[in-house]
Amino acid sequence: MNVGSVVLGVSTALAITAAVGAGIAISASQPAQGSEPIQGPQIGVCGSPQESDAATFHSMAASFLIKNTSGSPVTIRAIRPQTLKGLASATVTLARGADDKKTDGYEVAASIGVPATEVAHSSPVAADGTTIAPHSFATIITSMTLADGARAGSAGDFELTSKGPFGTFHTQMIRATVGLGVDASACTDLSM
Repeated sequence: MNVGSVVLGVSTALAITAAVGAGIAISASQPAQGSEPIQGPQIGVCGSPQESDAATFHSMAASFLIKNTSGSPVTIRAIRPQTLKGLASATVTLARGADDKKTDGYEVAASIGVPATEVAHSSPVAADGTTIAPHSFATIITSMTLADGARAGSAGDFELTSKGPFGTFHTQMIRATVGLGVDASACTDLSM
C-alpha cells in the first residue's frame, strides 16, 4: 500500500463530511492477515472543526470498519478503547454492515465527523452480544468529548471480546486510533 492511496481514502472520507474543517491521517496500513476472525485497519486519524466552529467545538464522532474474515458468524460481546488521551468521554457503538463505497478499501476506511444520523443508527454491543455474519463488515463508531482545557484527544487500541467455543471468550486488539482537535495543529500535536 502506498501513501497516495491512504491520502486518497482519507480525503474521500473528508470530502463527504462537511462538518469537519481538517483531517489528518497519521498512519495507515492494511490489516494484518492472521488467525484473528475480525480484521480492522491500523490507522490513526484526527479531525478538527471548520474555523467558524472552532470556538464551540468540544465533541465529534469518528468511525472505522472491521470485517469478519472467517466463514462463521462472530458474536462480539464488548468493544472498548484501551488508550484515552485528552478525553472526558469516549462512547463506542457498532453498526452492522457498511456502505459499499466504504468496503472497497476498508483497510484505510476511517471517517471523521460522522453525521449524527449515522451515530443514531449504531448501538452499543447488545447485552447478549452482537453477531457479525461471515465475510461481512461492521462499523465501529467512537463518540468523543474533549476533557476540560484539552486542545486534542484520542481513543485507540480497541479491544474486542467475542464468544469462543464452549462458552469461552476470545480477546483481540484492533490497532486503530481516532481523535479530534480544536484545530489542525492540535491534531498534529496529538502524535497518534
